Amino acid sequence: MKKEFIFPLIVGLVLGALVMVFWQFNARLNAQMTKVSQLEQATAQNSKAVTDIVSFIQQATNQAGAAQNTGATQ
Repeated sequence: MKKEFIFPLIVGLVLGALVMVFWQFNARLNAQMTKVSQLEQATAQNSKAVTDIVSFIQQATNQAGAAQNTGATQ
């Protein structure tokens, strides 16, 4: 091999390795972003379900309390 080709070959290999490392990092980052997005969606759905349940319990409790209050005053 000629001496003139060694330096560009080494630079090319180093740059190629860096490109591969960043490409792999980007692929993993995209996978994590997808998982976080799915987790946010599940959290939003669960929060709405919990809010609905709590509101149902509060309504039932208020109605039961109102029924006891009207029955006690009569």
